[in-house]
Amino acid sequence: MPDRTRLMDDGTPVASFTLHRPGGRSWITGDELAESHWDDCERGAFEEAWQAEAADLATRPYTERFYLASGRLLPIWNLLGDEAQVRRLVTQDGRSLLGRIVPAEAVNMLLDKLGLGDRISLSPDQLIEAALGGKVVPIDALSGASIKRSRVNGEQRLEVLGFDPRALASWKAKGCFTEIIQYQTRLFMPVSNAREIVAKLAA
Repeated sequence: MPDRTRLMDDGTPVASFTLHRPGGRSWITGDELAESHWDDCERGAFEEAWQAEAADLATRPYTERFYLASGRLLPIWNLLGDEAQVRRLVTQDGRSLLGRIVPAEAVNMLLDKLGLGDRISLSPDQLIEAALGGKVVPIDALSGASIKRSRVNGEQRLEVLGFDPRALASWKAKGCFTEIIQYQTRLFMPVSNAREIVAKLAA
């Protein structure tokens, strides 16, 4: 379904579409849709494919882990990020909780802001998914490096931010590459094997 026009990192407006599937929904740009394998089909074929995917999902229960900040939130509301999604849940022992959803990739930053020493571990898949979703995601706490989605030369890339230029050889050895854009050296990860690179950094 057509979605609202979105702005890329350089301010360029792009048409976007929402993909609705039995297991959820996601969005892609108009260019990505044109390059994909999505195509028109007859209603009967669509219903058959939809029911087959729904039946497959029914055999595999879906679980979701999310992080809820609850309690007195107004004093720290500005620390909880830009996503203001509020959720109420009831635990198995009957307790009712109301709070703000904190995206998994933002939990460690929130803990740091609150002066807490706890940390959660995110898998490479979670880090890459969050970055491709438009978040700036820390990937190396020691160096302060993060990744984000950037549009360069008309294509989506994963860009490394906050890297030490003296360590470029090490980044390249792990599979990253550089480009000089407007007289500035920028570091990127190939999207195709970004998970392997992030896994090496975590190790």
